[in-house]
Amino acid sequence: MTTTTSGSHRSDSADPAALFAAIEAEAGSLFAAMEWADDEIAAAVRRHPAQADLLYHAFGVLMPRDIGPGMNAEFVYRGHARELLDRVAAGTDLCPATAAEICLTLAEVSQQAPMHGSGAGLYFRMWLTAFPEHLVTADQADNQSHYEHLYGPQIDELEATMRRKAADTGRQLGDIECEGRHHGRSVSCRFTSSRRPAP
Repeated sequence: MTTTTSGSHRSDSADPAALFAAIEAEAGSLFAAMEWADDEIAAAVRRHPAQADLLYHAFGVLMPRDIGPGMNAEFVYRGHARELLDRVAAGTDLCPATAAEICLTLAEVSQQAPMHGSGAGLYFRMWLTAFPEHLVTADQADNQSHYEHLYGPQIDELEATMRRKAADTGRQLGDIECEGRHHGRSVSCRFTSSRRPAP
């Protein structure tokens, strides 16, 4: 059986399966990102135990941005989340682009024109910052030292520009209200309202 939509014919029998597959793939990616976020929050709590309550409530700022398929890669997402969580713990601005976001942006730019000089130096710097455990080449750190020596001030300026221009102005913690439960367990959270004690 076929139906007509806006003058075009399609097969109903194929559409539900395709739609289900697309939803399943998207849900799978979302659930994976949620698991990675939980892992990174736990790691951040170990790095910054005094900020454990704040870090628990930072889950919402870890939603990946749609700036290219690369953010779906586990190591890219984790590098992005680590930087944001360290900013949360330090109380610094969450809006500027992370090193991972800058890498994705520069990777997209490199498809249009090759990067040289300060652009390549910034890419190497951001990669080493976001993904130190995933070096592209064995001598990447040495290459970065070379770029820093030749183009250090220009790389600094370009990094500041990229962090500002690729910023996510909506990435804010906002007001935190806690009902006194984390992961289903009663906790003594500093964000629990005294009017709503934990059960």
